[in-house]
Amino acid sequence: MALARGDVLLVVMPAIATAVRTHRFVSFVALTFLFTWLAWVPAALLVSAERIVPVSLLVLAGGFGPFLAAIVVAAATGDLRPWLRRVVSPRAPPFVWVAAAVLPPVLFGATLAFTVALGWTFESAALGPATLFAALLVSSFIRGGLEEPGWRGFGLPVLQRRLGAFRASLVIGVVWAAWHAPLFAMPGSSQAGTSFAFYLVSVVGISVVTTWLYNESGGRVLVPVAFHSVWNATSVFLSTGISGDGLLPAEAALAAAAWLFVGVLVYRYGAARLSSKPLPTNGLSFAGERTRKAELPREDGPARSLD
Repeated sequence: MALARGDVLLVVMPAIATAVRTHRFVSFVALTFLFTWLAWVPAALLVSAERIVPVSLLVLAGGFGPFLAAIVVAAATGDLRPWLRRVVSPRAPPFVWVAAAVLPPVLFGATLAFTVALGWTFESAALGPATLFAALLVSSFIRGGLEEPGWRGFGLPVLQRRLGAFRASLVIGVVWAAWHAPLFAMPGSSQAGTSFAFYLVSVVGISVVTTWLYNESGGRVLVPVAFHSVWNATSVFLSTGISGDGLLPAEAALAAAAWLFVGVLVYRYGAARLSSKPLPTNGLSFAGERTRKAELPREDGPARSLD
């Protein structure tokens, strides 16, 4: 006897949910690239036609790919509600919030020192007013910070339970950099005309730093959101003051500054957790999954007190 449509759904949907749960990270990455590149690839093609409005809208829409992918996978595995509660929770230790706000200007200060050492020129007079930075901060929250519920809020807690925090950060950093690939073919984007090799090295280093902030906050996604927003705003604001020709691309200086700090983090906390706290779950269920011993004790005790 043929199965009715409802019976087919009862058989197929649990099978899909099981497959997604088994391959959560791969499912998240595949959907992230699908959602984003469906917008960014056409945007890159439209740039040559100088159709500014549709390009801007497509670039904006594509930036929500990681967040949307995380929502879809969390919903498919039955984790959406607890995951969303952790995404919007601001209850992180105060020093982590301070670090998220202060680290970008500190690391970019080191970057400027390396940049000048490489032969570039920095003119502070070329920088815009403080109101410009405030506007950039709002823009960076929408067009950068809101990636973090996907990258750190979903991908990281899934992957680092198997690989440890440092190795998971490397993998996510490579994926994160590759995800931006269409923007390198889009004149006017911050990636256009830059070296992808140095960009990759920089982004992987920043990925490790962001993991430290996320893990040390007890899995509060708003902390990486704040860091990402301040980072992008600081980058765009200071880039207007850099001019000339150096021995290496300016991105090389950023990579050096980021990885120097990564070395400090790994030395201080170790590669397994990159923090003083247990690996956070961010509301995701890992029952029955193989995990590393480094994650134990689980996310009870100190991390629960932040809820």
